[in-house]
This record gives sequence, C-alpha cells and structure tokens, in this order.
Amino acid sequence: MKHAVALLLCLVAMGVQAQPVYRCGNEYSRIPCPQGRLVEATDPRSAAQRAEAKRVAADEQRRAKEIQRERLAEQSAQRPASASSRSALPAPPAKPASAGERRPPKKKREPAKPPASTPFTAADPSRRK
Repeated sequence: MKHAVALLLCLVAMGVQAQPVYRCGNEYSRIPCPQGRLVEATDPRSAAQRAEAKRVAADEQRRAKEIQRERLAEQSAQRPASASSRSALPAPPAKPASAGERRPPKKKREPAKPPASTPFTAADPSRRK
C-alpha cells in the first residue's frame, strides 16, 4: 500500500513538471495566449544543489531566531526607570533658582509717526545750507 501511494505521488509530480508555462505580457499561465512565449519552468539544479540550498536556508532561519532571542533579551534588560513606577506621571523637573528673576523680553518699539496734521514737504539734500 505504501509503495502504491509513493508511486502515485511520483507520477503526479512528474505530470506537474511536464506542463508548459507561457508568459503573456506580465502574467504567467498554462494556457497559451496570442503573442505568448513558452518559458522553461524546470529546475536546472541537481539534487545536491537543492539539498545544499535547503541546508543554508535552515541555518539562516536558525540564526535569525537566535538573533531575535538576543534582541528580546537586551530589550527586556533596558526598561526605563519610570516604567517600574506606580505613579501615573513622573514628577516635573525642579526649576532653577534664577528662573523667577528673568524678565520677559522687551517688545520692539515702532518708530514714531509724524503727526497727521503736518504736511510732508520734500527737500533736495544738495540745496541744504
């Protein structure tokens, strides 16, 4: 019974690989289309190359999990001091002693405008005496 199931799986896998793949613009399909091109969809790698690729992927996944564990351990060790406080908000910082002595900045004065009742008279600077 086990041999029959294995043989059936091998035949199905061979049938899937034998189907042609067509590229129709930006899409791939098993159905040919106008101006579609046949694409080689077989895996050219050997069994040894596929096994090596799977081993490398497993090593990278293992290393990624180690790095994640290390990162989570570092983050749990670096909790801020206020996180352990039971109060809702941290105390405000104390003001320096000279803060009360400071004066607000002075406003800039606008230049004085001449009275509106005096008419303006233009004068030539070269004719001044």
